[in-house]
Amino acid sequence: MAIVIGGMPMLMAEAAGSIVCWTDENGRRACGDRVPPQYARQERKVYDDAGRVVQTLPRQKTPEEIEAEARRAADLEARRRRAAEQAAYDRFLLTTFADVGELEKTRDNRLQTLDGRLNLARDTLRENRRGVEQLKGQIADVEEAGRKVPARLTRQLETFETAVEDNRRAVGKLREERDVIRDKFDRDIARYRELKGLGATPAESSSVSSSREDDED
Repeated sequence: MAIVIGGMPMLMAEAAGSIVCWTDENGRRACGDRVPPQYARQERKVYDDAGRVVQTLPRQKTPEEIEAEARRAADLEARRRRAAEQAAYDRFLLTTFADVGELEKTRDNRLQTLDGRLNLARDTLRENRRGVEQLKGQIADVEEAGRKVPARLTRQLETFETAVEDNRRAVGKLREERDVIRDKFDRDIARYRELKGLGATPAESSSVSSSREDDED
């Protein structure tokens, strides 16, 4: 059996007494002991001396086909990796929590801790805002009396205004963190129920909520 490889399509075929056939530019079949370079990219068939096909050499892929295959391979690998990650996380859920109640308790504890930090940040923000209003009032009184505003008051006001902005961002970040944690546990609980065959339940809000979540931040 003849083997045709790479840029020497007929060297081994010729030695074995085989021929190679290809299609020319006019669409006609042509055969010979070696493939002309301009047809080397086409599909070719190798025949032995009895006229039997002993090998079919596929045509070379176009750059677009090669790129499409690479994309499909990358997509397949990404799906395989996500499936493996999901399987590992499923095992974690099933081995870490004995039942849905444990998951809910863990969620509530996490949210209670975060609510404590959130309420403290809100208290600090509220105090800083009061400080700003008080300093603005003092400055307004000085200006109304026709006196020059002391640099000390101006610096204090700037400090309190900076603190207000810093604490406002901190409150926002903590609220976002709380939402992320709550949503993550909601997904985990739903997945746990699915893995255990418990069936879906109507979406419920967390049993723990910030005692002052309606406060203006």
